[in-house]
Amino acid sequence: MAKNKFLAFCHVLQSVYCRQFLIGKTNRIASVFLLSLLPLVASAEVLSLQQAVEKAVSQDDWLISSQQKENAIRALSQGMTALPDPKINVGLLNMPTDSFDFNQEAMTQFNVSVSQMFPAGDTLRLTGEKYAVQGDQMPLMRDNRRAMLAMEVSNLWLTVYSYEESIKLVKQNRTLFEQLHEVVESSYSSAYGRAKQQDLVRSELELIKLDHRLTQLRQAKENALKKLSQYILPTMVDQNTADQAITLKTTGEPIMVTPSSILPPNSLAARLSQHPLVRIVDVQSNTAQIDKSIAEQKYKPEWGVTLGYGYRGDDLSGKDRADLASIAVSVSVPIFSSSRQDAQVKAATLQVESFLSEKQLVLNELMAKYRVLTSDINLLDQRIRLYQTKLLPSYRESAQAMLNAYTSNDGVFSDVVQARIDTLNAHIELLNIRIERFKRLAELNYVMAQSEEVKLK
Repeated sequence: MAKNKFLAFCHVLQSVYCRQFLIGKTNRIASVFLLSLLPLVASAEVLSLQQAVEKAVSQDDWLISSQQKENAIRALSQGMTALPDPKINVGLLNMPTDSFDFNQEAMTQFNVSVSQMFPAGDTLRLTGEKYAVQGDQMPLMRDNRRAMLAMEVSNLWLTVYSYEESIKLVKQNRTLFEQLHEVVESSYSSAYGRAKQQDLVRSELELIKLDHRLTQLRQAKENALKKLSQYILPTMVDQNTADQAITLKTTGEPIMVTPSSILPPNSLAARLSQHPLVRIVDVQSNTAQIDKSIAEQKYKPEWGVTLGYGYRGDDLSGKDRADLASIAVSVSVPIFSSSRQDAQVKAATLQVESFLSEKQLVLNELMAKYRVLTSDINLLDQRIRLYQTKLLPSYRESAQAMLNAYTSNDGVFSDVVQARIDTLNAHIELLNIRIERFKRLAELNYVMAQSEEVKLK
């Protein structure tokens, strides 16, 4: 009786596995492409992947700090174009020391003068322009930050998703192993059963190993959830409850750019030249160019104008003395400082050239990343097709063959168990390959990022 129950279960197991494989080939494999929604348990708010990225961006303190720094730089740029403050001098000139009588000497006077300096050339205009250009760098840095946040949040999201799906796969297979263990235990306890003691021990061992595997996956999932919570729930008081506030549901499709084809070199270079990192170097190069122009202005003289008024008292006989007015123009003569100015101009010129080289370096790095990522995606696609068309069917056939051999008294129980474990590992491996492909796409999206705040020129 127990033997008949065991054989019946084996046949049911075959049919369930076949149906599970066929469904998995369409629904389960496709579900990897359907990325989760993120419900916050406390507020019952459901977030898609795109909304999670937007939430992380909207809560990023670095972006707020960057905007404040830009406002500060813009404020400085407006004040840098103003002339230096004029200087007012008030003095008592030529006072006789023998009597300290203001009216004794004709040269004695109360003097008030105002002097104004004018910086050399276009120094003021260029200094204001320099700060304005430095302010233009901040929006580009924020664009780069947003792209990096999207990549990091997507990678963490996919990591949590892979652990969640792996847990589901292990749980499903554990249910089958529990049923198999019950049948083996019943067959072993029956006088007419064919199950041996080592079969019973092996089935118990596999259940323990699956429990241990589930514990490892849950631990990894909780760690990934806590990392994800720093972007999604940065204001949580108790970070230990982050994994309870974030769960994943496979009811949404990710919004992720898929490269349709490899761009030609010219188009790729033009696209990558609009990356925020490249444009930041452009802004830094423009700043260095302005520094060079400011250094060149020092070859020109500085000008100064002084206006003075001298009040004189009456003479000793009571006659009125005329007051005195004066005007003076001063000019600097850059003669002895020419070597210093030459050095400053040369240093500024070299700085401009260094930024040109740095721009090419950043472009080369982005282009290399693009080529590596597109190559990885193509190879991952090949591995996915290999699993779908050859490996998974082969594992299925092997599991069926082992089960058929065991039910016909021509096989051993350990082969049946190993075949099931290998099939489980193959499904998890396929899941990991697909998740890895999505992570490569997230990195590719960062490489292909363009400015959002700053209009492309």
